[in-house]
Amino acid sequence: MLSVKGRGGIFDWEISQKTHLEGRIDMIHRGWKLGIVVCFLSIALVCGPALAAEKPTKPIRIGVLFIMSGPMGGYGKHGSQAVQLALDEINAKGGILGRKVEAIFEDDKMKPEVGVEIVNKFIKKDKVDFIMGPTSSAIAVALADLALEQKKILILTQAAANSLTDAKFNPYLFSTLSNALMHSRAGAYFMAPKGYKRWMNIGPDYAYGRESWASFISKLKELQPDVEVVGELWPKLMEKDFTPFIQKIVETKPDAVWSSLWGNDAVNFVKQVLPTGLFNNVKFAFTDGAALETLTPLGKDMPNGVFVAARYFFLSPDTPLNRNFVKTYLDRFKEYPDYMAQETYAGVYFLKAAIERAQTTEPQKVIKAIESEPLAWETPEGWKIMRKGDHSVVEDVVWGETMFSDKYGFAVLKNLQAIQAEQICRTPEELKAVRDNYEKRMKEVKK
Repeated sequence: MLSVKGRGGIFDWEISQKTHLEGRIDMIHRGWKLGIVVCFLSIALVCGPALAAEKPTKPIRIGVLFIMSGPMGGYGKHGSQAVQLALDEINAKGGILGRKVEAIFEDDKMKPEVGVEIVNKFIKKDKVDFIMGPTSSAIAVALADLALEQKKILILTQAAANSLTDAKFNPYLFSTLSNALMHSRAGAYFMAPKGYKRWMNIGPDYAYGRESWASFISKLKELQPDVEVVGELWPKLMEKDFTPFIQKIVETKPDAVWSSLWGNDAVNFVKQVLPTGLFNNVKFAFTDGAALETLTPLGKDMPNGVFVAARYFFLSPDTPLNRNFVKTYLDRFKEYPDYMAQETYAGVYFLKAAIERAQTTEPQKVIKAIESEPLAWETPEGWKIMRKGDHSVVEDVVWGETMFSDKYGFAVLKNLQAIQAEQICRTPEELKAVRDNYEKRMKEVKK
């Protein structure tokens, strides 16, 4: 199993990548064992027969949309930089199927209607082959039906609401990052042994925040039946004044607070909590707290001992691939890669692996190729596996605690714990429900 071992240092931990990929792909195939052959390629582990390659013609075009302006714009900046880096690497080695790959970038301004307008432009004017993004799940929800309607593959590399590959699932959606369900269930496994009984929630009032809390507290109650929910707080996304919400936490006196606030919202919340002394009396668990878009602007203001997770942290794992990625990114962009950079970089290489397996860019054939066998590919954070059932990745999720680092000038992670994918991914029964729900929706549409 993938394991994390602390050795006393700030980041001195290792991921043993003796990866049991065969076993995990086994697990995916049957619902956690069906023996299959695993075929290794350089960056992707691609199984199944390849079709005859289409003749190289015009460049492959990817339409990329993220939030690239305003207080959350750093997420889109990192994502866009990662796309540029990945495409430069790919094109330097001959592209995909001998074709150059191009990207068109747009700022969705964190508005669903703008996202829909951009994607329509991508498809009708720019004639893109694939779509990548967005940052916000609120926008991704709006784009899900559009992707199905237009029969264009949408690769989610930042939006993490689990409904996107559940209630909103359709064959044209693929999520290449661990979703809210996985992160929250991992948080429950991480927190349950610590014994905090009275819990509150504070999260953004839209799909991601509500799904994060629901997934966390339901799993925590399974693991720790004596848990008590003493309050739920739902500020709007990009709330500036958290005073009334903080006051409610002070008055309620919970043992612990679960928070899915992210980006600038998390930064503002932490800064506004500090004068109250709450961090001395209440334990906080931030599901996106290890994002550099949170840790870097907070600097010394991020208290030590806060429980945090992120989909990737640039100092781990200590592998040649990750070290090279971090160095290349830092040299080029003069900053460390945040998780949304690595996840988007991984998303580009997923697309490369999928097209190469299908030997075409035709959407239905790419989908069929991906679903023919679980597709695994290597990324800076480790191996990811895409499965058929819900078009979600199978991977572990790491939680830890903050500790300020003089070397970096912001908090880093200690006491890391990897929660196994087998514990947090959807069960076979849940996967069946996803597919059954999709079939039901499609029958209703045809009526």
